[in-house]
Amino acid sequence: MSDFTFTASTVTCKGKTFPAGYSITPSGAVIAFVETAPGTDRIRLRFDPSHIDHAAALAAAEAARKKSAPVPAAEPAPQVPAAEPAPPVPAAEPAAEPTVTPSPKQARGPVPEKTFIGDSIQGKGWKILFDGDAARTRVIFDGKPSKAARALVEKAGFYYSAAMDSWNKKLTFKAYRAAQALSGELRALCA
Repeated sequence: MSDFTFTASTVTCKGKTFPAGYSITPSGAVIAFVETAPGTDRIRLRFDPSHIDHAAALAAAEAARKKSAPVPAAEPAPQVPAAEPAPPVPAAEPAAEPTVTPSPKQARGPVPEKTFIGDSIQGKGWKILFDGDAARTRVIFDGKPSKAARALVEKAGFYYSAAMDSWNKKLTFKAYRAAQALSGELRALCA
């Protein structure tokens, strides 16, 4: 014998009726959110498909869902006599261009060309290449760099690649600015 009775907005347990809301989980279980007293937290009651009251709880949850769902107003279809051909459709006027509001993350204008691709900055025992083929900003030393020089390069955000035998960063405007700042620091260090 069942201890529960369900409606779309209430749950009755042992003769006491409480306001309730429902949720159906992806596994098919029904969760009833029962308010036992005004102003208190709701209690969750779970009715798995194997529970004796699952069918009644599911019916109440579906009734609550139908009750809260907005009902769209149905428009009657226009009646066109079958014997008469449909009137010709007038040519549509060109639609106005939609106004697009730029989002804060969009570019503020056209992206300038990377005119620095192929250029290099050279110093005593080092050079910085803006390598378009590899799409990398590369810092190349003639020999093994000092610890201080390696620290400057790594501080600027360059990472060593054994395959390329250089410290690299993706070829971007930010990397170009970092390379310019790094060249000044390396000139001061290697002077």
